[in-house]
Amino acid sequence: MQRYAVLMAGGSGTRLWPLSKEASPKQFIPIENDSSMIVQTIRILCKVVEPENCFILTSKALEGITKKATAGYIPEGNILLEPERKNTAACIACATLVLQKRFKEGVLCFVPADGYVKDTEKYAEALRLAYDAAGRTDCLVIIGVRPTYPATGYGYIRVKPAASEDEKVSPVLNFIEKPPLEVARELIRSDDYLWNCGIVVGTMNAIIRSIKEHIPGHYEKLSGALEKGGDESSESFKKAYGEICSISFDNGVLEKCASSLYAVRAAFDWDDIGSIDALAKTLEADSDGNRIKGRHIGINTTNSVIYGKDIAICTIDIDNMIVVGTKNEMLVCPRDQSQKVKLLVDKLREQGHGDLL
Repeated sequence: MQRYAVLMAGGSGTRLWPLSKEASPKQFIPIENDSSMIVQTIRILCKVVEPENCFILTSKALEGITKKATAGYIPEGNILLEPERKNTAACIACATLVLQKRFKEGVLCFVPADGYVKDTEKYAEALRLAYDAAGRTDCLVIIGVRPTYPATGYGYIRVKPAASEDEKVSPVLNFIEKPPLEVARELIRSDDYLWNCGIVVGTMNAIIRSIKEHIPGHYEKLSGALEKGGDESSESFKKAYGEICSISFDNGVLEKCASSLYAVRAAFDWDDIGSIDALAKTLEADSDGNRIKGRHIGINTTNSVIYGKDIAICTIDIDNMIVVGTKNEMLVCPRDQSQKVKLLVDKLREQGHGDLL
């Protein structure tokens, strides 16, 4: 069966404010060689899938920046527009039904556009294994990576113990969502717990079958609108999209059918870049332990993250801090408090500072 890939690229990335904003979220932040995460993800996917079979699902508000960022990598017509921003269950249901109407059958891979992977060859290898397993089993396949530290912000996949080191695809037993630190420390001691990368692979029929069973409202409303002769841009589809509930595909589908899933035990490095401190790990540390991007002049500045966008940042006598600046905003906080940026964004919105978002 033909392989297709869909990048889910409609998120806002509020935890990386002020580098990430609603009009230019984190998948567009320059990282290695000034390429954005969305471009790096496309490059990897095109090792496994033909560019004409690679699609992006994003919002109308991000259509322009998405077209500009991905020009020359995939056909412009492969950018699909979500009628409104909803969760990943709506995203996956929308793209699967639209592409099935267009191509009839095939194996689909859904990939978040804002993950960071350095070992692109092992990433591509894991994708190939997932495509093969999905086509062979007609079941949904997810990709997990071995945890490198006791993360409390990631979901974990518990898989059946491997019979040998050569076993790369294992049945899933259950999920553990964002465990407390004590539990996370226990999980990483076992070879049978993987970080969930948010990648889902399956035949179009298998994905739709799972949606019909576990979130039937998504299927009934969206397929009904498409059967009337429209596409994702039609008024009937937009109306149907607005009526479905907002739920993640993990919560709505995967956790309900865990016993019928398979997981690829992947060997690549991975991070969903969920904080500015995590983003800094894509930068090399200098002799003072600082990770710097942009123009910086410092005195006695150590172990800090300095990230300037169209601005010069000057620091004196700071250690283990984050200093991020754009033309209009500045963020300063200890490195170990970078997860609180989302709370700050919520406060900006509550206090009427929407122009900063």
